[in-house]
Amino acid sequence: MNAVKWVLIDGSGGATTQDGSKLATAVLANIAEAVTSQVNGEFAAEWGARATVRVGANPKDIQPGEWAYVFLPSLPDAPGASAYHDINGKGVPFSLCAIQTCRDLYGPNGVSVDASHEILETAGDEGANLFANDNHGLLHAVEMCDAVEVQTYAKNCKNGTVVQVSNWLLRSWFIPGAAGPYDYMSLAKLPGAVAPPDSLKTAPGHGGNYQIISKAGTAKQAFAAEHHIDGTRRKGKPHWSSRAGRRLAALEQMG
Repeated sequence: MNAVKWVLIDGSGGATTQDGSKLATAVLANIAEAVTSQVNGEFAAEWGARATVRVGANPKDIQPGEWAYVFLPSLPDAPGASAYHDINGKGVPFSLCAIQTCRDLYGPNGVSVDASHEILETAGDEGANLFANDNHGLLHAVEMCDAVEVQTYAKNCKNGTVVQVSNWLLRSWFIPGAAGPYDYMSLAKLPGAVAPPDSLKTAPGHGGNYQIISKAGTAKQAFAAEHHIDGTRRKGKPHWSSRAGRRLAALEQMG
């Protein structure tokens, strides 16, 4: 499998996280190292994805074939949103992160977790248009992290920096009736793991962990108008251009 190519772009202009930290080339290098290790290590062992993640020299340093992950102070078109990613008019994925909404750089609510979350979810469903059928009338969005969103684990960089990354779902979670474990942290017996109670079920969690669910329609109607978010997102309703928001908008149009 060919590796997708991500480039991290610092467009923060000196803005800080909630604890006063600023992005720097060295910070993004640590995040790139941690997420690359995650994608090409444990995530690849389960899902087969491959990726390279590098740090751009400037906002225009995006090479042909690369997907840009841009860090901004805030997202004016998505008030309160921490991060989202979408596809541009040419079908190329990109992602944006508002660092002022992040508590710090490397912690459980930090910039690194947003980067990990979005990159893993793009790896699982580039077009944000895949659903898993539970065979009982409901369709579950194929999102790698949402159902265990608030759980994170540590990756150690070569320079000793500890970087938190997002927990993610195993194949078993998407298969009706499959036996657990359903998420990586539970499989690896990592501290802080909170397992989903069953396949296609949202893990318990207050202020996080959710999934998009739609009621399956007839052969003439792919989706019915009945759809909802199971659980509570950390930062409110999905923005229209986020993956979650885009899925819900599409379902509303088809309902």
